[in-house]
This record gives sequence, structure tokens and C-alpha cells, in this order.
Amino acid sequence: MPFSGTQYGDISPRVGIHAVATMLEFADTQIVLDKFAKLEAVPKNKGLVIRFRRPVPFEVNPAALIEGVTPAPQALEYEDVQTLLAQYGNWVPFSDVIADTHEDPNLAVMSELCGKQAAETKELITWNEIRGGTQVFFQGAVANRGSVAAPLSIATIRATVRQLKRNHCRKITKVLKASPNIATEPVNASYVAVGHSDLEQDIRALPTFVPVERYASGAALHPNELGRVEEVRIILSPMLEPFRGAGAAAAPGVLLTDNRADVYPLIVFGEDAYGVTPLRGMDSANIAVMNPKMGGSYEDPLGQRGFVAWKMWYSAVRLNEQWMARIETAVSAL
Repeated sequence: MPFSGTQYGDISPRVGIHAVATMLEFADTQIVLDKFAKLEAVPKNKGLVIRFRRPVPFEVNPAALIEGVTPAPQALEYEDVQTLLAQYGNWVPFSDVIADTHEDPNLAVMSELCGKQAAETKELITWNEIRGGTQVFFQGAVANRGSVAAPLSIATIRATVRQLKRNHCRKITKVLKASPNIATEPVNASYVAVGHSDLEQDIRALPTFVPVERYASGAALHPNELGRVEEVRIILSPMLEPFRGAGAAAAPGVLLTDNRADVYPLIVFGEDAYGVTPLRGMDSANIAVMNPKMGGSYEDPLGQRGFVAWKMWYSAVRLNEQWMARIETAVSAL
């Protein structure tokens, strides 16, 4: 049976709304990356291509004006960065026997698990996109990923920030608000770095690290925020996977896979470095809950089957390669 928009099936709106809210709330706590992305809503009936537009900066002109001579005008131009939308989703069925006799709160559990699945699907797609950026710093001053063998150093973070500043990368001053609505809230200006939770001990050992609980003012940007290193706020998540076994062979004192160092990307970025389409809102996420109902349809006349399902359109794209940089580093073995 086809569905469009947010629907609750044949159960009451009170129960259906609670199920959908549970799913979205659980998804929101899992997501790190789209909190810092440029968002573009997915409109209906506009095709599969979505475009992010940005103005082309005016060139600096140090030439003095000539008396009585009007200079040539400059034109406002835009660049389009486009990406192709794709559809994702899944569903879980349940029987009338489970619904009528089982003691566990199945609807709530299914909604929570579907929310987790939707969130992790989004996060993986975005992570695979942004960790493919072209600006990269290899820890230990080596030439490529296959030679990485050293844990993270403060010098590499400083070199990365210096490069972002050279590229006129603006610090992040607003993030996606923690609510079911698509809205932003202001934050203290900073760069943001995201990576796998295995990086935690090496980051805590850096000489200028300040844990989030010692911030003089301002709340954490995300529940997963670890702290800051000078101008960079660090957010780690176990979903932001490394390149397993992609580093140097037999590297001593670091995490290994098949006797080669695991290489951990730490992505440092500023404002509008990448864009995503949002999970929140009916234009981008369809959620359906259907309880078994006797005589509810020709396909299920006895009302033996129900389901919880989710579906969404989603895409992620790097908008400005020069405003994001990837540090590739090994991680100390504990």
C-alpha cells in the first residue's frame, strides 16, 4: 500500500505522533554531521537534481580611481554545485499475534530502531562524502596514506588550521538547532573537527586540549563534543569509521588491522564546507506506522500484518574543498 508524507496508519493520532516523534528524536541524538552542513530542502516535483548556489567573490582591486573616469562595472555571479538525490528506506513487519499478546512495547522499540537506522544511513552517506575531500594532511609528514604510522600531533592540527585561514575559510557561527524543525542557532565562532571516537585519548593528550566541561562559557555544540584544541572544537562518534589497515606495515604502538596501521580521518572544516538534504520535515522523510486491522485491505483481509516503515530522499555534497581539510593519522594502542 503506497504512502506519502507523514502518516500514522489506522492507529490513533496520539499514538502515531508519539511513534514518529520517538523515531525522529532518537535519530537526532545520533547525527553529528548534518548539524554543521548547509541545508537545502527537498521540494516536490522538481526532479532528482538539487543545486546549492554560492556567489563568486569579487576580486580585490587596489587601483585608484581616475578623476572624471567611471570604472567598468563588476557583475554579480553565482556558481552552482549540484548533487543527485537518492531514495533510502526500510521497514519492519509484525503480526497481529505479536501486537495482541506480546508483553514488550513493540511499536516503541521498532520506532526507535528505525530512527537509529535512518540516522546511521544519513551519517554514513555524509561521512563517505566529506572524507573524500581533496585537501589532506598526513600525520608524520609522510607522503601518502599507506605510510601513516604516527598518532595525532598538535603541529598537524595547527598546520591544518593555518591552511584553512589562508583559504579564507570562515569559522562556524551557527549550527542546526536541536529540534524537529529546520532552524539554526548562533554559537561562538570556531572551526569544527569530526572523527572516530578511537581518537579520544590522543586528542586528550595534546598540550592545548581543553575538555568541554571546562569551557568558560557556552554550551557544547553536540552531546558528543569532547573539547577544543585552540580554535578547533572536537566532536567524535563511533559511526565515523577509519580506513582499517590502510597505513604503514607493522607500525609499533598504534592500532592495527592485518598488521597495518589503521588510518583515522579527522575532518576539520568551517562554514558552508559541505551541504546535505535534511531528514527533518515531511518534504524529506516519510514515516508510516500501520497496525493490523480486520478488513482493512484486500491484501490482508484478516488483519494479520502490520509494520513500521521509513523512507527518505537524501544526498550530501562537498561545496568548497578549500574550506575543509582531512588529517589522516594513526591512533595510539592503549
